[in-house]
Amino acid sequence: MHPHAHTEAHERIYRENNLVGHLNGAMDLKDGAAMRRLLERYRDEYPEDPSNLQQGYEIIANCLQRPGEDTRAEAERYWRERKSSILRRYVRRHCL
Repeated sequence: MHPHAHTEAHERIYRENNLVGHLNGAMDLKDGAAMRRLLERYRDEYPEDPSNLQQGYEIIANCLQRPGEDTRAEAERYWRERKSSILRRYVRRHCL
């Protein structure tokens, strides 16, 4: 038996997972500036963003760098509307 082929699609998934890992690390360190730099790269390389992760990471970066009523309201909206988001608990932790 032969293992399945290693394709460019696999490489793209690995790169995305690695980027998400770095975003999570910056979030754990509460480093909003690093999150923004990584998020810019994420948007450039993965514009399709079917899970809306980019929006969630941006909201968290906003909360870390510019806490206030506007960022909290945006976070509340995301938390209320994006019930299936894997970032929902982190939006709550860092913003609400």
